[in-house]
Amino acid sequence: MERYGLPSEVRFLTGKSGMIPDRPTLILIHGAGGNSSNFLPQIRDLDRLFNILVLELPGHGNTTGPGRQTIDSYADWLHETLSNLFFNTFFLGGHSMGGAISLEMGLRYPDKIQGLILIATGATLGVSPKILTGLQEQPHQTLVKISQWSYAKGTDPQVIAQSIQLLEQTPVSVIYENFLACNQFNREEEIVQIKSPTLILVGEQDVMSPPGSSRYLHEKIPSSRLTIIPGAGHMVMLEKYKEVNQAILDFITQNT
Repeated sequence: MERYGLPSEVRFLTGKSGMIPDRPTLILIHGAGGNSSNFLPQIRDLDRLFNILVLELPGHGNTTGPGRQTIDSYADWLHETLSNLFFNTFFLGGHSMGGAISLEMGLRYPDKIQGLILIATGATLGVSPKILTGLQEQPHQTLVKISQWSYAKGTDPQVIAQSIQLLEQTPVSVIYENFLACNQFNREEEIVQIKSPTLILVGEQDVMSPPGSSRYLHEKIPSSRLTIIPGAGHMVMLEKYKEVNQAILDFITQNT
């Protein structure tokens, strides 16, 4: 398997075309407790037009090593992980916690990032104390609740069940640290410094990172556009993947 300069312990997915020189490249980062399967519709549908690289964070999916305890340290890991790739610039997108990591990268390394794609995230990611306590005292029940809150009303119960199974593939201790890292994250003042063109996507029914958080990003990030997608919750890139994929396609095409 071609690794494109990525460290051996890092697991990732690409489209069938792999990574082709001279094509635009989009790197995607999953959220708390997630893995690369969160972006399967994007890998499938966008691969024909540009390179797609979906990384699994440490402690998630099949990437070895402990999870990190802050968004800063995840950004450190990501920068080091990408340091030997054959391309120097790329589009960077992230969902929820992955969006916070992408924001951090946008602030630190603007010359590397052709554009940011921020999905269901915010400049702060406050977490309910009930989630933090629940993950310690009643982990399964709390993961069930998180999965239920992550989708729009009326979602097929089978989809929720699959979401629970996905979350339970990640150690609860890592998920707990993820939510702690989110709870501590705050870049409300700094995001005005982001220079990269930025696409902000959020589901209209998102209760985990509500549309108000995305509106704040749009107000503060100078070169940003905001798309609120009806009928979707926090997992908007799965729930309404056609709309998300079209928005991503238009954004990258216009900024390449």
